[in-house]
Amino acid sequence: MKGFGMARTSFIITMSMGLVMTSGAAVAQSMLPSFGDDVALLFCSQVRHNNASEFRNKLREYRLRIRDIYPHIRCNGETMIQFAQRNGSFEIGRFIAYSVLIDDLHKLGDATWAQNLPQQNRIRQVIDERLEHLSQ
Repeated sequence: MKGFGMARTSFIITMSMGLVMTSGAAVAQSMLPSFGDDVALLFCSQVRHNNASEFRNKLREYRLRIRDIYPHIRCNGETMIQFAQRNGSFEIGRFIAYSVLIDDLHKLGDATWAQNLPQQNRIRQVIDERLEHLSQ
């Protein structure tokens, strides 16, 4: 069991070093004490690079759900949905917008923020669709 913990720590350190060495690495901030900045940086990097499959794999690997971590992670001071939009990561932005709790879309300001996007925007369309289903 001790070896697994060391391997996991080594993996996180390796990933963090790799992310820091890439140009324009995202600044990630965890708002939950037990959720490390390294793991937050890992998820922000997946969002930045529009890597939805790896994002899902990491959620499974760490036994996390997007709705549990979403309110606690900021990427360059933005929510992961806003960060995805800013980086043109529409696939993962849509996945996250579809997966998070509607309450979190309101509490974190994503619902209001999305109204400033063009109506054709793919992320806005998912958020609007979810809010529309709520009002019915």
